[in-house]
Amino acid sequence: MAGDLKLIGVAGGSGSGKTLFSNLLVRRLPKATILPLDQYYLDRPNGVPNEKHDYDVPPAFDFRLYRQHFDDLRQGKPIRMPQFDWESGKRRRETVRVAPGNYLILEGLYILMHASLRGLLSYSFFLESPPDVAVVRRCLRDVRKQGVTAEYCLNQYLTFVRPAYLGFVLPTKQFANLVIENGPNSRLDHFVDRFLQQHPL
Repeated sequence: MAGDLKLIGVAGGSGSGKTLFSNLLVRRLPKATILPLDQYYLDRPNGVPNEKHDYDVPPAFDFRLYRQHFDDLRQGKPIRMPQFDWESGKRRRETVRVAPGNYLILEGLYILMHASLRGLLSYSFFLESPPDVAVVRRCLRDVRKQGVTAEYCLNQYLTFVRPAYLGFVLPTKQFANLVIENGPNSRLDHFVDRFLQQHPL
């Protein structure tokens, strides 16, 4: 394992603020890198349209490759991180080189699901938002980034996102060192500043 690499987990439901929180940590921690689980989706099966494919359940992710890359970074080896394309439902040909640093932030729905992974974390966070806030955040994001309609986003939430959250994501909350309530008026930047002053990671 790389000498002083510290491992931080950021979990929570869709729209809870995981990516924003992770980016805030990266800006404040020296030589920090994010390993987002969202880049490690398995390819959507041919013939299955996006609206019929469940991206929110654990089997949608390539945990084997994620763990391999996680272990490589822990050992001080750079990786080639996949890039998932939402429009095609497949991984792109191009990858992104990620080199180990002082901190590795594992970010995603199921970071705290596997005991073998969470047992290696130096510290872990679970972000939680009121359901209506999370839905709005998710829809605004997907409409902007993926070009989908609000109707599409809400249907996905009711069909896939909500059941997966209640059945698989929420039960992992118990494993977090700290649960962060991220409401509509929360200032995660202020929270991170205060937290790091009181609890250096």
